[in-house]
Amino acid sequence: MDSEDTEAYLRPRARLMSTLGEELISNERVALTELVKNAYDADASLVVIRFNAPLEEGVGSIEVWDDGHGMSPETVRGSWMEIATPHRHRRPRSEKRGRRVLGAKGIGRFSAARLGLVTSLATCRGDGEEVTLRLDWGRFSDENAYLDQVPVNWSVRSPKVFSIGGEAEQLFDDLTGEFRTGVAAEPGRSPHGTVVRLEGLRQRWSAESIETLKRSLSRLLPPPPPAELAVPDQPEFSIYIETPPGELRHYSGFVSASEALAHPHYRLVGTVDADGQAHLTLTAMGVEEEVVIHDDLRQGTNLPSCGPVKLDIRTWDLDSGSLRQLLKIDLGAQNISEVRRLIRGNSGVALYRDGFRIQPFGETGYDWLEFDQRRVNNPTMRFSNNQVAGFVYVSADGNPGLRDRSHREGLIDSPEYEELKRVMVQAVSRLETWRYRLRRPEPPRPLDSEPLLPATEGGGHGVFQNFTLDPLRDVVNQRYPDDAVLGRALDEATEAINDSVQKVQEIISQFSRLATLGTLVDVVLHDGRAALTRIAYVLRRLNRLTKGTSEQDPGLCEALGKVHTDFVAQEKALDRLFTRVEPLSGRQRGRPKKISLHEAIDEAVSVHEADLVKQGITVTVGGDDVTVTAEPSDIAQVILNLVGNAIYWLSTLPEGADRSILITTERTPDGEVDIDVSDNGPGVREEIKDMIFDTYFSDKPDGIGLGLSIVGSVVKDFYDGDLYLVSPGPLTGACFRARLRRRVG
Repeated sequence: MDSEDTEAYLRPRARLMSTLGEELISNERVALTELVKNAYDADASLVVIRFNAPLEEGVGSIEVWDDGHGMSPETVRGSWMEIATPHRHRRPRSEKRGRRVLGAKGIGRFSAARLGLVTSLATCRGDGEEVTLRLDWGRFSDENAYLDQVPVNWSVRSPKVFSIGGEAEQLFDDLTGEFRTGVAAEPGRSPHGTVVRLEGLRQRWSAESIETLKRSLSRLLPPPPPAELAVPDQPEFSIYIETPPGELRHYSGFVSASEALAHPHYRLVGTVDADGQAHLTLTAMGVEEEVVIHDDLRQGTNLPSCGPVKLDIRTWDLDSGSLRQLLKIDLGAQNISEVRRLIRGNSGVALYRDGFRIQPFGETGYDWLEFDQRRVNNPTMRFSNNQVAGFVYVSADGNPGLRDRSHREGLIDSPEYEELKRVMVQAVSRLETWRYRLRRPEPPRPLDSEPLLPATEGGGHGVFQNFTLDPLRDVVNQRYPDDAVLGRALDEATEAINDSVQKVQEIISQFSRLATLGTLVDVVLHDGRAALTRIAYVLRRLNRLTKGTSEQDPGLCEALGKVHTDFVAQEKALDRLFTRVEPLSGRQRGRPKKISLHEAIDEAVSVHEADLVKQGITVTVGGDDVTVTAEPSDIAQVILNLVGNAIYWLSTLPEGADRSILITTERTPDGEVDIDVSDNGPGVREEIKDMIFDTYFSDKPDGIGLGLSIVGSVVKDFYDGDLYLVSPGPLTGACFRARLRRRVG
């Protein structure tokens, strides 16, 4: 029947309830956490999670008790039974304690559907009536039933569960009296609160799953924060888990933070304001020195501000020697393996909004800052996720761009969230740099004009530091102090070992350069040129097809002609790019030839053309156009790495700032050739000038630390030269000088 201006209404099927429960709550652990958060919003000071055997799928039950303010019949009918109620939006603070409420979407009740087949609820406000209701979630699975056709059984009665001397009061009083949690009953109060019984479990609860739940809940509220962070006092809120007799009984107890968290090897505490200005304090176990850093962690990013952040990052070294220190502390561990397992079990960076953790931040294995990938790229400097336990504090008012996902796990991928991750990695990189300095075995080098590869002393560092005869020398000096022949022989052996170690280091440096960058370029060239060959073949066929359609369909012919022209242009661009990077190939080096340094520099700089344009960087090549006898790929490697570093640091300048790179070449009076690469970026920080030439050291948050090492290898190995940090340089930022002494005639 035809009609106009007729109104219709959406009518959800009953099975929408089970669908939403599965989609909005990702797993049973999150579901229980949601029920705990509901108790927190109800001003509870104690939550009891009771597991009743048998904890098998389809049987058994879980009870969640709280001593919050409870619900009146009007609240149950008008709020709890309304889906997506706006109640929390209207009242963002809890009614008694003024807590910032954690539930705002009105969908927390679906947690019960995720946990059990049947939900029974009893709730009571002080001196009020007790409300009970029962939901059989299976009744909502009827495909033919509509949501408003499935009744929910509920009743109002005089208090029974929450009566004076009843089950709730006995439970809470027994726990607070036995364990002295500080949660004391109010004199003369009438019992109040809520209990949710989840019957017919949807999953089996094993020892492992209960242990995971307890560990997750232990980080729901952070440990006491450092006083200097000025984080508001944590609310009086305790969680108790009660497990059935038998093998699971030892999991019963109050949930608390691990003692291991109180004893990190390294710690970063500080604040970052909305503009990215950080005030960070770094400390280390057994080190009296305390480092305070003031720095800009946003560094000119165009991303929106994530808002002010407070940080407490605790990290550990997991080698046996470092963990042995912790065995002297009562952590509940008997050996190094247990200490390592304890640290890993509490690892992860947790994110707290208004004092309560956002899931799943802080869960073991949830590497939202990608620490593990950073460590793969640079294992010498970076922390892995299982070495870090972090506590990050934000607020709903101060960080409005950090919003929860609808399924209650994680944050929406907003620009503000990306900025938060960026700021966090920047802060942690400061701690990694300081840790590197503390663990660095060799003494600091002079700050300025120090070659990359100085003469090796004392057996080098890193893997070579054990190539030393010092223990033998100590024994000889003690037992044979007057034996000059033995002493001289020992000196000669030490010198021979040091010389050999230096040669091995140089060989490894060459091999590393050829095996990494060179091999990578070989693969790119091989596969890339093979693809270009195929593209050229297809383009020839396309050209023939275009000519064949000229008479039948001129419009199609014209369109195909434009496509052919565009693809040919792109093919030539790729071919030019491959030609530019071919000198970096790891194939056998050709004979050095006379080249113009300026031409070689221009060719190398052109590889960075896209980044230079994107960042608005001006490159100037000046000085004497020196002619040298060299391998073009060597000059390309020097320029590519030094200019690449300059581009990165210039990109951290504020938007609109002048960004310049100056490359100059000069032949010295001694016949040597200098290549200087300077920029007007932030320069090299004073506290790291003595470390920047160390292999794998990088001040970039995601840096690998091989750029300067590759440049130094080329300069030293093939031209008997050195790499220097020149201070001051011609521009305001960093200036590196590659001095070539051989093959420069």
